[in-house]
Amino acid sequence: MQKSDGHAQTPLSRALALNYEMLSRSQRRVIDHLLSDTRYGAVVSAPVLAQEVGVSESTVTRAAQALGFLGYPDLQAQLRATFLTPLADRVEAGVLSLGDTPEAAAIQGILEDADCVRRTAEDLSPEALREAVELIVNARRVFIFGSRGSYGLAQMLSIGLRLLVNDTRLLREEAGVLADQLATLSAEDVLIAISFRRVDRITVGAVRHASETGAPIVAISDALHSPIARMASLTLTAQLGPLRLMPSYAPGASLVNAIIIAVSLRTLDDANERLKTADHLWETFKVHVDDDS
Repeated sequence: MQKSDGHAQTPLSRALALNYEMLSRSQRRVIDHLLSDTRYGAVVSAPVLAQEVGVSESTVTRAAQALGFLGYPDLQAQLRATFLTPLADRVEAGVLSLGDTPEAAAIQGILEDADCVRRTAEDLSPEALREAVELIVNARRVFIFGSRGSYGLAQMLSIGLRLLVNDTRLLREEAGVLADQLATLSAEDVLIAISFRRVDRITVGAVRHASETGAPIVAISDALHSPIARMASLTLTAQLGPLRLMPSYAPGASLVNAIIIAVSLRTLDDANERLKTADHLWETFKVHVDDDS
């Protein structure tokens, strides 16, 4: 898995990135339980948390200390600061930091996106990318899922991979349809799950189901400690900037494009044949508008 460089991270995410892998099994259960519902984790008491997880209260304290906090109250303070601060307040602060005028803010936003894309490229592990490509190429079927804003990235990835591998399926986020689509997922398939920052329950549920069936999971996220990353076979991370009205998907789009490029080179001969066939069909069905139309 890739390591994050800690740029633009909160104290909580920085502590998780640095220390999570060193936690004991029982300490990880405590932290995972807190992160599975961060708003609840920000207010639940140590005795109640210990009872829910099935550990001692001292284990809860040691888990917080192992992450680098003074104790459980200090960890909870970070949870409250990160997840209970009203979203509107955080968005307003992020937008105002870009500039005094709409034009200046827009240009600065583009420059920050470019910097995030650069850092994503610098952090991208060749080994993790190579492993992801092999999982995709060798899978019987490739299932791709992204909810809400991440759905566009999932669609982009599915369009690219559909021309390169045998059976690529874009999952829909409606719960009933998603359940039907996931019902046939097996250990011979691979699930690519895309989600950033505020991971929704339907994405976590899809990844959990894939994990239970034994299917390999490639997570595309902004942090190695995100709920989907912790269940994934491997994680590719995109470096996001500060919180805005809408999260920037530029780094995620670049990462998705990198996956498509890598898979196309891995399947070069087959890809060329598929593209020739696709070109013929596009011409047959007049899919594209001519330049002189």
